[in-house]
Amino acid sequence: MILTVSPGGGGAPPTPSLPWFRTLVRIAERGGLDAILFDGQWGPSSAFNLDPLPLIVALAECSTRIGLAGAIEIDHAEPFNIARSFAAADRLTAGRSALIAATGARRPGDFGHAPVRTAAERQARAVECIAVVRKLWDSWEDEAILLDKPNGRFSNPDRVHPINHMGDFFSVRGPLNAPRPLQGNPPVILRDASPEGLALARQIADVFIAPVADLPAVRQALGDRPRLLVTVPFAGAPDQFAARLAELASLCDGFDIAINTLPTDLGTVVDAVVPLLRARGLRPATYEGKTLREHLGLARPRSQFAA
Repeated sequence: MILTVSPGGGGAPPTPSLPWFRTLVRIAERGGLDAILFDGQWGPSSAFNLDPLPLIVALAECSTRIGLAGAIEIDHAEPFNIARSFAAADRLTAGRSALIAATGARRPGDFGHAPVRTAAERQARAVECIAVVRKLWDSWEDEAILLDKPNGRFSNPDRVHPINHMGDFFSVRGPLNAPRPLQGNPPVILRDASPEGLALARQIADVFIAPVADLPAVRQALGDRPRLLVTVPFAGAPDQFAARLAELASLCDGFDIAINTLPTDLGTVVDAVVPLLRARGLRPATYEGKTLREHLGLARPRSQFAA
């Protein structure tokens, strides 16, 4: 079970303060939610937007188990910057970070350095971008860090690999100038249920979030991979809402709870709905893992460059 928080939605203030975000994280973690997703561009105007990476890191200090995800517009962002930023965030959050792969949120002309591309070109670039990001994360094997102070060796050069990527949009030698994330690869999350979004999800997503109305078609299109979460608006009495989630449980891998009023309705979900779900065996009594991949039931991948 996750919670998505978007600008302008759920009673979010126009310019949220850090204490407001901390309140949400503490309530959600109290209820054992797997993650909070900070989607969209936060800020009072298009001239000022809050970067999700510093927000994730800032919220790590007021939480210990809940996952923290931020959105990056991957059809324009650079893979080396994404890989380095999330490698650092994943270590600073003790393996609780995730990347929301956002596409098409802005007009191509909004990025002065980016050429105007067709939808097909933007999608192809996004696929290659995430492929390069994962190669860079994997360029350090898990055993690469030695920390051998007596011999003055920080790492084993045999386990740090150039990726030598040559593609249509990127040429990256690598390796990443930061060690591998604690999760190996932080989860990549998508939520675009358009035909183009589903095609992209089949290639790059670890987790896909779908509206209830689109659930059958999305399941058919995606199969058993990626993990499929369904968005359900919180409405009605807690027992009615818990019953609704129980009805949907066999059709998906989890829930993205849509909250009408934050933080009030979140407190109701945590204190009234979650206990009912636990009684039905739909939620664990407490966190059973430490990393977000463990919360979501995702195996930790081995480096693709490991022998």
